Amino acid sequence: MSEIVELKFWYYIVLLLLATYGLLQLIILPVIQKLIYRRFKATERKLDEELDFGLPTYALASRRLWVDRLRSDAAVQEVITEIIKEGEISDEEIRKKSLKYANEIVPSFNAFLYFRLGYWLTKFSLQLLYWVRVGYETERNYDQIDKNETVVLVSNHRSNFDPLLLIHWTSHRAPLSYSAGEWALTFPFRQILHAFGFYIISRKRSGDKLYHCLLRRYIYLATSQCVPQGLFLEGGLSRDGQMRSLRLGLMNYLMRANNEGNCKDILFVPAALNYDRIPEFKSLIANQDKGFKSKGALYSLYSFLRFIATVTTYVLPRRHKPFGYSCANFGKPVSLNAWQKKNKVDIKKLSPSARREMIGNFGQELAEKIDKLIPVLPTNILARVFQDNTEFPLSEIELKTRAIGIMKELTKNGVSVFLPKNDEDYALSQGIYILIREKLIYPTGDGRFKLVKGTEKSLAYYSNLISESSRL
Repeated sequence: MSEIVELKFWYYIVLLLLATYGLLQLIILPVIQKLIYRRFKATERKLDEELDFGLPTYALASRRLWVDRLRSDAAVQEVITEIIKEGEISDEEIRKKSLKYANEIVPSFNAFLYFRLGYWLTKFSLQLLYWVRVGYETERNYDQIDKNETVVLVSNHRSNFDPLLLIHWTSHRAPLSYSAGEWALTFPFRQILHAFGFYIISRKRSGDKLYHCLLRRYIYLATSQCVPQGLFLEGGLSRDGQMRSLRLGLMNYLMRANNEGNCKDILFVPAALNYDRIPEFKSLIANQDKGFKSKGALYSLYSFLRFIATVTTYVLPRRHKPFGYSCANFGKPVSLNAWQKKNKVDIKKLSPSARREMIGNFGQELAEKIDKLIPVLPTNILARVFQDNTEFPLSEIELKTRAIGIMKELTKNGVSVFLPKNDEDYALSQGIYILIREKLIYPTGDGRFKLVKGTEKSLAYYSNLISESSRL
């Protein structure tokens, strides 16, 4: 005997939803996860074979493992115990705080995103805006680097494109881990940058003892595991064309891990960057004196939006390489062990004041090497010519003749001068075009060019770099 059972429509909807949820959880999602896992593992194995330095162990370890290892570190536990004894915060609250800070700092490196998606996005964005060139590279010195030596790429800092340019040039060797400021803590920057290996530093928490310890120990652990890293010695973008005063706090943390864990030595590879034009140019010139911190969060957001708008404005009309040339030079690696042996010192055994002094000396030596490597572009040379001739217009022939004279003098002094297509006339014509577009000079109509009044700071931004490099 059969009987028809009637169900209300909303019962049917609930059963359908439950069945769909069960299908997703038991069949569809496990299959997708298995396929993705296999894809990621295949990518990691392939990259480990293709990369010159192999894939670092941190890329193969889960982020949770790194967070747990950092929080359970002896130095971190000691600080937590001290804070609990002070009685200002409970045991549970301090441990929640340590988890929050660790999650902010520790990246969740994804090899697939870094080398597949990230590499092609970086390459596309750079080649959309610049003619990207490498001027000088001591290739044979890099082939001799051991996998148990930690590589730290140190460079000058001229643009927010710097990490992209350096990652682009080093992607065939190893992934680089850079630091990012507290602006990166907001969604979705935090998730994206963590996936690309960036660790995030909050300057606002520099006075927090627990945060300071977690940051210091993360850099120590990463360095001791031979994680390749990128470091800007200036700690911020140059606002006048010259290298800023050095900030060596992160370098101090790095050096503490020398000869610890898997790290047999730390090799500092000097790199020098220069651009015909950078999108942040006007913001940097307008904030030379006080920088951006005094402007507040709203101004920082406004500057970021203007940066995006500037790039978009140049890209949408499909101008061909609207920002001109970008160039990078790479120098010979500097061994920390060799430097200490030469100076008969062990930095880790020095008192805090003596250690800071020696690190300052080492940082200054690296800065001088970077300074000598900075590629001088035609725009820098032309800016020097106009800076020496602010009153009278110059014909194109006279302008190029004086610029060629400066080029020869710089080359004689060992300065790296980058000439596009190795053609002086073409390179200088490109430079003149860029200075006209930036409204630093203008054609007078009789075949001559004159400096635009009120552009002294902008002109100095271009010419200061050549002064710093040539020591003239």
